Amino acid sequence: MQERDRWALWLPVFFALGIGVYFSLAFEPPIHATAAAAGLSVVLAACLRRSAFFPAGIAVGLALSGLFWAGFHTERARTPVLERPIGPTEVSGRILRQDRIAGPFRIVLEDATVSRLPPERTPDRLRLRLASLPPGAGPGARIHVLARLEPVPQPALPGGYDPARRAFFQAIGATGFALGKARLLEPAETPGVERLRHGIAARIGEAIHDPALAGIAIALTTGLRGDLPRTAHEAIRDAGLAHLLAISGLHLGLVAGLVFAAVRAALALWPGVALRYPIKKWAAAAAIAAAFFYMLLAGATVPTQRAFVMVALALLAVLVDRLEIGMRLVALAALAVLVLEPYALTTASFQLSFAAVAALVAAYETLAPSLSEARARMGRALFFLAATLLTTFVATLATAPFAAHHFGRIAAYGLAANLVAVPLAAFWIMPAAILAVLAMPLGLEAWPLVAMEAGIDAVLLTAETVAAWPGAVRRFPPMPTAGAVAAAAGGLWLCLWRTRWRLLGLAGLAAALAIQAGARPPDLMADGDARLFARYSEGRLYLSKSRAGFLGRVWMEAAGAREAGSTKPGSPALSCDGLGCAAEGIAVALRHEALEEDCRRAAIILSAVTISRRARQRYCAEDALIVDRQRLRRLGAHAIRFTSKGPSVETDWDRRGRRPWVALAGPQ
Repeated sequence: MQERDRWALWLPVFFALGIGVYFSLAFEPPIHATAAAAGLSVVLAACLRRSAFFPAGIAVGLALSGLFWAGFHTERARTPVLERPIGPTEVSGRILRQDRIAGPFRIVLEDATVSRLPPERTPDRLRLRLASLPPGAGPGARIHVLARLEPVPQPALPGGYDPARRAFFQAIGATGFALGKARLLEPAETPGVERLRHGIAARIGEAIHDPALAGIAIALTTGLRGDLPRTAHEAIRDAGLAHLLAISGLHLGLVAGLVFAAVRAALALWPGVALRYPIKKWAAAAAIAAAFFYMLLAGATVPTQRAFVMVALALLAVLVDRLEIGMRLVALAALAVLVLEPYALTTASFQLSFAAVAALVAAYETLAPSLSEARARMGRALFFLAATLLTTFVATLATAPFAAHHFGRIAAYGLAANLVAVPLAAFWIMPAAILAVLAMPLGLEAWPLVAMEAGIDAVLLTAETVAAWPGAVRRFPPMPTAGAVAAAAGGLWLCLWRTRWRLLGLAGLAAALAIQAGARPPDLMADGDARLFARYSEGRLYLSKSRAGFLGRVWMEAAGAREAGSTKPGSPALSCDGLGCAAEGIAVALRHEALEEDCRRAAIILSAVTISRRARQRYCAEDALIVDRQRLRRLGAHAIRFTSKGPSVETDWDRRGRRPWVALAGPQ
């Protein structure tokens, strides 16, 4: 009963549990069945309100409600999807989003028409790559272009990041690229938030000439990260400073805090106003408005939604003279985000942001008495330094399991980099950004942007220095989903309870470590489009193509490999020539001419071409494992692991099954 006041904190957890179960299923649960189950569970919980089983009834009701709510949002998100490539075809539509302000462009078109598709089979939105846009084109404008359209990509490996699911919930049914110059049909008439974002980004790009510094300034101000050079992004990521580019609690809190302090200080200059009116509440209202504007300007991503809900609730507490804030704010923010967008639960941004903020609130709740004593003994500067160290340390530990799950990497020296970068962002860069945006209507943004550029230069120098240290990045195979679930359960148990039994959460974290320790990458990988094959051996990944592009980088990260191995003829791990690749007991046929020889000598055959039934009977052993182009197109990407009982095969279909966002044909 000591923890009774903490029970409410578990409400969003059980709601999230239902959502998690929904996305883990390999089939689509009937919406009417989940609705009935959720309704009955709520009625049952109401009947048990005077019983000792009432908390259990509430938990079950919330979980089933989450299961239903996720399915309901999926039904609402259904849109036609492209099933096979088409083109060249004429495409027209209105630009909804534009990820870059200087070519090459990546845009999302809505209200699209495709000349080779009937209206009922045309996706609601298309994502296109263009070399350039016509003058005057931007968010809100309607354009026409000749393009080649393709289905949304499927996961690169079973259990890997699912771009098709993300696109499904963004109502994007096809991707593609332009084959010529776009033509402007209608200019954008209304300003809109997107046009404002790109207008601010353009003004920043004109004032800051260094591409890396301008890209970071644009990302911090508007959330647009398309202009950030790859080398700068990698340095920031490897130094553990990627959270600075994802506008979240730090940025929104700084904006709200700076506006609150500035408005309150300005009103305090007039004694007649300060003594007669509640200027503190006026400042809080202004800070809420500023935070809301910044959230819209940043694209209203999951971290900014979560941060805005927390900041708004904290400032609303000021308006109603309730100054206590804590874990309840985190719970309310999580519930609000999940109700608005259940799919957010599966994203890295949701998991990382809520893990960090929940751990920080729990840590500061526990250490509050000690921190009060320390603040009295230390000076402000020393206490701020210690608080920054504590914040970075706690946030790094809390997010490490989820960073391991999604990215298979951890920045080893993030603590040192954040010790320099966070104060620079708080006291130099963000104030300059606010002044620059406020000065833009007057054309006076140059001076604030000069100051902002200098601060960003110092942060980038810090990132490049730390990223260059030996062992700055630790790579390993991504943590399995079971490990991430165990870490989440253990972390929640530690954070949401207060008494000693919270320490039982350490068992969940230990289980996550054990699962991670047992994780190993697939020994063989095959792309669902039969374009690329790979073998993992002794810490290196051997690719069937020397220029594997984006897919090769994804596989390198999935394997936790630092470098690609040599596949020159004679290489023992994988020897390749123009016809295919070979290793002991393994053959990769890239052309038809290699099939006969490969089938005769190998127990495992991966083929970029379809192997007919006649060819299998004539050339291949009866017990040979054959993964050819037809099978890959039907079941998606394959991951093969060698075990004592023989090769173990996992396919994309095995992991995802028949869901609305899965375009695979499945077993036949």
